[in-house]
Amino acid sequence: MNSYLLNRALGSIAPNAFHVAQTTRLVHNLEPAPGIRFSNRKAAPRSQPRNDADWDEELEPTEDETFAHKAGVKCLAIDQFEGRYMVSGGADPSIHLWDLESRGSELDHIHRSCASISKSSHPEAHTHAITSLSIYPFDPEPSTIFSTAHDGTLKLSALQSPAITPVHTFKLDCTPYAHSFSSQPGSTLLVAVATSERAVRLVDLRSGLAAHGLPGHNGAVLSVDWAPHRPYLLASGSVDNKVIIFDVRRGGHNSAIASLDMDDPTGLVAPGSADSASTPHETRPAFSRNARAHNGAVTGVRWTSNGSHIVTAGQDSRIRVWDAGTGANTLAHFGPRVRNSTSSHLSERAPLVIPKGTMMPGHETLLWPNFHDQDDRGEIFMFELREGTFVKRLKVPGLATGYQGRVRSSALSAARINDLVWRGNGGSGEGLELFSAHGDGTIRTWVSREPDGEPTEVEEAALIDRKRKRDVLDDIYQGFMGSESTKVFT
Repeated sequence: MNSYLLNRALGSIAPNAFHVAQTTRLVHNLEPAPGIRFSNRKAAPRSQPRNDADWDEELEPTEDETFAHKAGVKCLAIDQFEGRYMVSGGADPSIHLWDLESRGSELDHIHRSCASISKSSHPEAHTHAITSLSIYPFDPEPSTIFSTAHDGTLKLSALQSPAITPVHTFKLDCTPYAHSFSSQPGSTLLVAVATSERAVRLVDLRSGLAAHGLPGHNGAVLSVDWAPHRPYLLASGSVDNKVIIFDVRRGGHNSAIASLDMDDPTGLVAPGSADSASTPHETRPAFSRNARAHNGAVTGVRWTSNGSHIVTAGQDSRIRVWDAGTGANTLAHFGPRVRNSTSSHLSERAPLVIPKGTMMPGHETLLWPNFHDQDDRGEIFMFELREGTFVKRLKVPGLATGYQGRVRSSALSAARINDLVWRGNGGSGEGLELFSAHGDGTIRTWVSREPDGEPTEVEEAALIDRKRKRDVLDDIYQGFMGSESTKVFT
C-alpha cells in the first residue's frame, strides 16, 4: 500500500486504481467488532425506570450482551443511496430501523432502534416470523420498505420515525421465502416473490395485483434476484435443484427462457459465431426441463453487480459461478469448507457478492456464512469469486465451544448466521462494514482493521508452500552438485 501512496502522490496511477487497491485491502482486513452492538431498547435516564414489559427476563441485556430482537434475526437490508440506514426483521416478529451513522467512528457503541413495528404495536403488522426485507431504492431518504413473512403476506410499509406503518398488504395465500425488487433505472416496478408455490409470484406495484406467476419449477422457489443490467430478466432457484432465467415480458411457460446445467462447462454458442465452428457437438437448448444446477435444493441465486455472472448456492454444499451470457458452468471450486445442510425449515441462504469496482480485477470476492444443522461454528468464509480461492475466515468471537471446538447448533444460537449485508463507506466513511444476523437475536458488526502482525491462514499456507518449493529446488541442486551441504536459498 505504501507504493500505491507514493505512486498516487507522483501521479503515476489513476485515482480509481488507488481507490480499488484501498477498498480491496479493506475487504481483506475485515475483523469482528464486538464493541458495536444493537439494542431495541430505548435509551432512558438512569433516574427513570425503564418499561421492560415487552421483554423476557432471560433476554435482559447485560454489559457484554445486547439483543436487537427477542428471537432470532432472520434478515437484514441496507438502503442503496448512502448506506446510512439498515432494517432488520426477526422471528419475534418485529422490524427495526437503525441509523448506522449514529456511532461515528467509535468501536464501542450501542445502536438504538430509531423506528420499529411489532404485532403488539400495530394491528396490521406481520403476525409470523419475517422472511425477507428490502428498502425501496428510488428514494434518497429511506421512506418505504417491503417485507414478507410466514403469515403469507408481502407488506408495503412507510418509515415514519419512531414508527414503521403498514400502507398496503398483498395476500399471497402461500409462504413467501424471499423477494427481490429491481433497482435498475428501467425497472418494471414488479416485486418478484419466491414462495412455497411452484411459480415465481409477481406483484405489480402499479395495479396492486399479485396474481401473475412465472411457471417452470417443480417445487417451492427459495430465491429470486433481478438482473442488474436487464430490467426484464429474473433468476430463481428452487428445491427442484433448478435455476431458471425468466423474461417477464413473455407470458405463461414462454417466460422461462433459460436454465443452468451443472454438467455444461461450454454454454450456449450462437449459430454462425466464431466459436460455433470450433464446437464439435451441438449445444443444448437454452431451456431444458432436465437441467440441474445443483444436486440439492438451490437456496440462493445472485447476479454480480455488472450482470456478467450468476452465483448460486445449493444444499449439495456447493457454490457455483455461471457465465450469464452463455449459461456455462465456470467450474470455480470453493473447496471442502463450504457447508449448506438441509433443514426442516425452508429459507433463502445466498452468498453476499461484493459489487464490481470495489475489488481489483481478478479478485472479485464473495462472502459465505456457513450453515450446518448439527455444528454451526459461526464462520464466514471469504473467497475470490472467479477461481474459488480461499481468502480468509471470519469467526464469531466469544462462542462457547464443545468437543473438538464444535459449537452446539440451534435456531437460537449465536453461531447460526441467517443473513449478511454490507455498506461500502463504513463508520464515518473510514472503511467497510459488514453486518450479520444471528439466531440468538443479535446483530454483529465486522469492520476493517489493520492486521495485528499475526499471519492469516492464507499467509501461513503461502509460507508453507514457498518453503516446500525451496526445499524441492534445494534437493535438485544438491543432486546436481553432489553435495548435501550446498544450499541455494536461505
